[in-house]
Amino acid sequence: MTKTWTATFALALIVGCSGGKGTSASETSDNSSTSSASAASSTSTSSASASSTSGGSQTGSTSAGSASASAGSSGSSTGAVFIVPPDGGVGQCDPLAQDCPEGQKCTAVSPMEGEPWGVNVCVDVMGDGQVGDPCDVMNGKYTGLDNCAEGFICLLTDDDGVGGTCVEFCNADMLCPQSGAMCSVYNDGSLPICLANCDPLTQDCAVGQGCYPAAGGGTFVCFKTSVGMGEGGVGDGCNYTNQCQPGLMCAAPELVPDCAESGCCSPFCAVSEGNGVCLQGQECLPYFEMGSAPPGYEDVGVCALP
Repeated sequence: MTKTWTATFALALIVGCSGGKGTSASETSDNSSTSSASAASSTSTSSASASSTSGGSQTGSTSAGSASASAGSSGSSTGAVFIVPPDGGVGQCDPLAQDCPEGQKCTAVSPMEGEPWGVNVCVDVMGDGQVGDPCDVMNGKYTGLDNCAEGFICLLTDDDGVGGTCVEFCNADMLCPQSGAMCSVYNDGSLPICLANCDPLTQDCAVGQGCYPAAGGGTFVCFKTSVGMGEGGVGDGCNYTNQCQPGLMCAAPELVPDCAESGCCSPFCAVSEGNGVCLQGQECLPYFEMGSAPPGYEDVGVCALP
């Protein structure tokens, strides 16, 4: 039976990222019968494996049984697999192409009150903020009315849209020429943004952020955590990538004991150190399929039911 590694790649309501250079900001099928775990490829074994693809991420989720997170399929905050973003953005314009009339920019906004970014619209350019510059969002954090330049969006704000950082949108080639960061696509394709890589075992992100699986599952990027007091702990339910405390990921429900939600928080673990941080019945399974881990991530594992 095919499962997926993570429960979702959607960004939660208060997510944001730092876009400064050097700062934290960020299916393929596999029929092998190995006992490793890969987060981005689907397998039909009882192991968990996670190979990666790039591009359309977000919004979705991933699952694992050989735990894998398929790239190119989609999902929402309720489960399922992440989707490949549609060409031309989601809605009025395309943030990759920045195809709005002169004096406007294409950005991401909430489709309705109480939801995260989910559609793209043209708004007036109201500032010239570049990568890493401070910014604010007028009339609420999801309106898109910020003082960042064309090609940038203000993220990492407080709930009122204040005190954020300008983050680069990926360009039409899915690259990040201003920051040199990784292009990751979230929230049903509406949020193609440039995020810095991080180490899930050391959690080397800025204060208030956690190191979570990147869209596609091929690496890890820093997001602002979206958890309340006493929430997002081991075994707690989650609907978004960053609704778990730093050091945990939103895993598919079949990987976490007694998980009755669309996803539940489970610890990252060092494969070389065994199952010590895992819940009873879980094992520390390699996040990447054997031989497919990017340099430096060979020892990254996730606690999961085998």
